[in-house]
Amino acid sequence: MNTIKYFVIIYFVFGCLSGYAQTWPKYYGEPNRKDESYDIVEAYDKGCFILGLFYSQDNVPESTWLIKTNVNGEILWEKVLVSGELNKPFGMEPTRDGGVLVCGGNWRTGNNMLEPFVAKISACGEKEWCISFTECTFLQTPAALDVKETPSGDIIVLVNQYGEHPIETMHLFKLNAYGEVLWRNPYASAYQHPGSINPWGSKIMVTKTGDYLISGNIYWKNPWNPSGSFVIRPMFTLVDSVGREKWVLPFGLNDTIYGEAYKALEVNENIFIGIATKWPDETQIIPLFIKFDIEGIVLDYQTINAKEIDSTFSEGHFGYIIQQNTNYFLSGSFEIGTTQKAPIINVCMDTNIFNTYPKIYSKATYNNNYWPYAFNGTINRKYLNTAKYVVNGEADISLSKVNSILQMDTLDPGNYTYDSLCTTPGLPQSGFISLDDCNLFTDIDEIPTAKQYRESIRWIPIKAFPNPVTEEKLTLEFENTEHHKNMELRFYDDFGRQIHSQKIYKGQQDTDVDVSGWPPGIYIAVVYSDGSARGKAKFVVR
Repeated sequence: MNTIKYFVIIYFVFGCLSGYAQTWPKYYGEPNRKDESYDIVEAYDKGCFILGLFYSQDNVPESTWLIKTNVNGEILWEKVLVSGELNKPFGMEPTRDGGVLVCGGNWRTGNNMLEPFVAKISACGEKEWCISFTECTFLQTPAALDVKETPSGDIIVLVNQYGEHPIETMHLFKLNAYGEVLWRNPYASAYQHPGSINPWGSKIMVTKTGDYLISGNIYWKNPWNPSGSFVIRPMFTLVDSVGREKWVLPFGLNDTIYGEAYKALEVNENIFIGIATKWPDETQIIPLFIKFDIEGIVLDYQTINAKEIDSTFSEGHFGYIIQQNTNYFLSGSFEIGTTQKAPIINVCMDTNIFNTYPKIYSKATYNNNYWPYAFNGTINRKYLNTAKYVVNGEADISLSKVNSILQMDTLDPGNYTYDSLCTTPGLPQSGFISLDDCNLFTDIDEIPTAKQYRESIRWIPIKAFPNPVTEEKLTLEFENTEHHKNMELRFYDDFGRQIHSQKIYKGQQDTDVDVSGWPPGIYIAVVYSDGSARGKAKFVVR
């Protein structure tokens, strides 16, 4: 690890179990330096990516730290994302090609403000591209909080406090697989929702129907006291795949329920469970579960007293939720008594939480593990936890793998081939990645709005060649077919008679047509989507 020799990795091995050494937890960090973890995901090869951050000697966030491990938490390679000033990570997403997307905030050399950024790291651990969104004011602290890859390979980025606006805004950016911006749009804006202000998105998910569900919070006036102050509410916002805001759900408007939402779980195509907090007063925070449907209508909600989870807990919340059969697995941070220490805990709970008081099957407390933390599942039904591990003032990154009863897992004896999708000799290697040379968007007008994007994909442009057709084959090329359905290509002669038709498939880019038997003349090819004409091309047969 010569290229990154200053980063010392510390491993601790605890106990033993049934002939296998107990290998969890693992710890990563450097002495006399503060290290934190913000996200963790399982990689395609059974290893995992850890998204971390380390601080300078002045206790200032300095650089993003991306660690790739094997199935047992041993480091395979690592990358430090550097820029002239500092950068800070928030979210990560594995991609279908074996790489990973990283998002956060970046302070470039010579710049005077934080900028949201997204970087694509290949399966070989090399930067494919990165982009910074720079159209922000110095009064704001914009950052990309979360990133997701869609089934079609596009990328959705959740950005808070973006743009030159008199009111702080929450944006989504949609990129293609090459990091080119397709559209951007604000959501839950006070312009569209009078009586609200300062929406803040925490997490985004791609639903089973291809929509984008944002979890977060928003300040909203009480409907019975419109002249009163704004109060914070858990918020969920649904956006369709072409950027239209479907609805905004500020939970608790008709009740004295204040708090924040952190994440949502899709039970099926119609039902979601949101995890949030309820603030009964200024001194207490308790977990809140919200059940709502695809239309944004609240169906039920349930709270839990922290002491019902553990008698030593005074308050706290869950930030992550995973469903496995009839159980919910949750991770959160709960304060112990009046100590002001809030370690990370995992809980296994019955999913029937809205009909009866939540039944807790098992729990595990991770002393000395604190926020920021992350929780995720693996393919073989194990659970990965990362957190900031603090002992005697030292802060490192901890990584734990637990089983379905929340006990520490043991050594995986499997023989795995890692980084198999990387075919470049000598890679991956540990090293540094610069964020100073990211592509920049300096003017919000450079980026199409969601409305402009929808208009651009409404049509299906067609090109016909050769034109005139002197041989027997005509080739037609299409655009935007991935955004349409029920497509049909019809051909008409100059008398308006249909002489040929064929089906066009979603995502199809071209087709060949045999015109050898067609009489010489002028013809028109028209492509239809759901019965409406969306594109046409005129050509001549000789």
